[in-house]
Amino acid sequence: MAQQGFVFRKGDSWFLRYRHGVDVDGVIVRKQKCVKLADYCDRYRSKGDLDDLVQEKMAKVSATAKCPKSARMFTTYVEETYLPYAQRTTKPSTYAGRKTYWLRYIKPRVGKYALRDVTTSIVYELLDEVARAYSINVGSVAKIRTILYGMFKYAICTGEFPAQQGNPVKDVILPEVATKSEPTVATTREEVKTTLAALKGKPLARAAVAVLAYTGVRPGEARGLRWEEWNRIEKHIAVNRSVWHREIGTTKTEQSQRFVTVNDELREVLLQLWQERGCPISGFVLAGERKNMPVILDNLAKRVIRPALEKAKIEWHGWYSLRRFHGTEVRMHADSETSAKALGNSKPVFEKHYLKPTAVLPDVRKAVNDAFSGLVQ
Repeated sequence: MAQQGFVFRKGDSWFLRYRHGVDVDGVIVRKQKCVKLADYCDRYRSKGDLDDLVQEKMAKVSATAKCPKSARMFTTYVEETYLPYAQRTTKPSTYAGRKTYWLRYIKPRVGKYALRDVTTSIVYELLDEVARAYSINVGSVAKIRTILYGMFKYAICTGEFPAQQGNPVKDVILPEVATKSEPTVATTREEVKTTLAALKGKPLARAAVAVLAYTGVRPGEARGLRWEEWNRIEKHIAVNRSVWHREIGTTKTEQSQRFVTVNDELREVLLQLWQERGCPISGFVLAGERKNMPVILDNLAKRVIRPALEKAKIEWHGWYSLRRFHGTEVRMHADSETSAKALGNSKPVFEKHYLKPTAVLPDVRKAVNDAFSGLVQ
């Protein structure tokens, strides 16, 4: 028979006492617990008035009793179960991001909770506290929420969290104190032109900028390009891998594995680098000092590109701004479907993150002109 719990009043509050399992050094031990149900008031004057609250609470206790693993401390579950799973199933960069968010934002605020104790309100309070403490934007707070959702989703699937309770992160809204995200920008055509001019004499940095601007590949994909996969007759180069730090892996998605065009201008830039490197027949195009590994682009930007552009009074917007430039320029001459294929993205992702026009799109202009001509007689 399921336990009913014991309701009692102390002072101006009503309490419920019951027994539940607690993880003690990896062993589930039955211990007594007491929780506050409500304040004593006109609505809750007698024990009978608390029946609904008691039933709701004891239903959760009963559900967790059928799921003994939920008694584990949340930090133990994440570090011993979830993070190893994430490391096995995600790319190194994705795993590193999740672990960083866990250590910096989540772990310091959940140490006192067992897995089963985490509720929607606790998750909201965590997000609100993080947003206030670090003044981070909506996008970062949303990412923390997404990571937490994945943690509980895996716990439910593996029987470590009672499915009857549902995912406590599902209905959590973002706190209003989270700052608004800064809009992303695309490098302009004139900026690309002046940047390439300012980097003359610096073949590696110039080639890196040209590769992202002319092909629209992701920074990790640019680092994964190889000389032997450049087909000079067909005028394309294969995007077959992505490199994060020293980890060589696959591209972000299957559709990201593709061929990208090497036009005549990019060909000239790449040939200058190729000749400067002694005409290699294989190896990474953007190889660093250690020839068997590509250069770290952030270091290249910090040590070579930024100083050169500052001297020329040109603003550097970052590597992804070149990818947005490529997508936007292609869109000015083709539809969104073609532009998305050029970037190796889906159409919705392209339109949301990479399309940054500074004028009316040509096909939109034509459609509007065709639709509204002849109204004035």
